[in-house]
Amino acid sequence: MTIYYTSDTHFRHHGILEKDSRPFASIEEMESRIISNWNRHVRPRDTVWVVGDFALGNVKDAAEILERLNGRKHLVAGNHDDKVRKLPGWESSQDYAEIHDGQDFVVLHHYAQRTWRDLQRGAFHLFGHSHGWLAPQCRSIDVGTMCWGYRPVTLAEIKKRLDGLGLLEREAKVQASLSST
Repeated sequence: MTIYYTSDTHFRHHGILEKDSRPFASIEEMESRIISNWNRHVRPRDTVWVVGDFALGNVKDAAEILERLNGRKHLVAGNHDDKVRKLPGWESSQDYAEIHDGQDFVVLHHYAQRTWRDLQRGAFHLFGHSHGWLAPQCRSIDVGTMCWGYRPVTLAEIKKRLDGLGLLEREAKVQASLSST
């Protein structure tokens, strides 16, 4: 079983195409791409953490989309999820979550945080809401669908991106210097 992360899918949200300059001619094209990409990567027994802003509009439409998506789905609610957070397709729904992904501790919140539980012990913080406008920092990164090719991502992919930016090495040096003092 693999754990995946995503946020800000904004299903049924017609205004998101312009707001994010998403490269789709219609909301239907966007939804089709996100669903196809999701199901190409996520298997039915995998877990997906949606870190907010799953869908807007008609709850029935959102329920139908949720049903079409592979995996055991958990919602960390965002500012647009009031109507969808109680859908029966969620394994869980909460405002904040702390989980273990293998040996890693992961803090999930829709909103970016400057600090989070166990940051100094190597915990990751995954967020949404900023639609790619906030640069990754330390072990904190936006998992918005628009930042990852319109698909859910694994922690291994997230680590690879953070490492490629030099953030994990820089943090390791800071932690080493703090522990030697």
